[in-house]
Amino acid sequence: MSWVSTPCFWETPPQVVELASGCICCTLRLDFRTQIAEIADTFRPRRLLIEPTGVATIAQVVRALRHPDLQGRVTGARVFVLVDAVTFNERLRESPAFFTSQVAQADVLILNKTDLVGEARVAALRAGLEQMAPQAWVIPTVRGRIPAGTVLPPAHRLSDPGEAEVLDDLESRSFVVEGPVSLEALRRFYADLGAERFGRIERAKGVVQTALGWRRLDLASGVMNEEPWGPAPEGRLVVIGRGLDIRSLAERVRGLSAPDLAENQNSFHDDASPPGCDGRV
Repeated sequence: MSWVSTPCFWETPPQVVELASGCICCTLRLDFRTQIAEIADTFRPRRLLIEPTGVATIAQVVRALRHPDLQGRVTGARVFVLVDAVTFNERLRESPAFFTSQVAQADVLILNKTDLVGEARVAALRAGLEQMAPQAWVIPTVRGRIPAGTVLPPAHRLSDPGEAEVLDDLESRSFVVEGPVSLEALRRFYADLGAERFGRIERAKGVVQTALGWRRLDLASGVMNEEPWGPAPEGRLVVIGRGLDIRSLAERVRGLSAPDLAENQNSFHDDASPPGCDGRV
């Protein structure tokens, strides 16, 4: 899920095509290839940014892009993999085959959140990543910002990615949020996500219209960040985790869109569940 945050970027409102009820790297590969072909034939862009969910299998995405249907349309690529400096070692211990496979596919490894760990850990992580993916460029960052003037490796023809490791126990759910919603209610919802009231949450991200304007909220490594954003084509929340309580999540998201919340920032109740949010999962 990606949005361009500057409204003047569009001469006309963007067309949004949702690939629902699946993942572009497995069950929706045909739909994914169809959309790539349509974008290439209609707009003929020089570059296309593909940002799959964090649980996507990179090798399967690469395999989809190498399909004969896209020959002549996709001529080269660079694979960027974002590595969380805070949690990567723990994730690697939990699922070594999956995360080793993810890192091995990278052309550029963005070692993020280096401000939250010590210099010795950054150095150790960098050395480990260079050993896991000798061909990749490792770029330490804060908030995912690559320094201006950084020279990146050139795009290249995609080769066979080999066997794909799949992370079976991690799931992702996406919800549309009709705004404006209460910003305080939204913050409390993120606090409850961080407290694991809906399951073990690995990541939650959203761009939502609140009564005080558009906001981007991100929960990762137990830390919630919030900043002004948008406007976006629509409000949306994505939750990634293990053992998710989907029903409770959907009810809580519906509660965010209660009409009275947009008018009264202090009127939120956890049991509010009026209509107004089409949660597509």
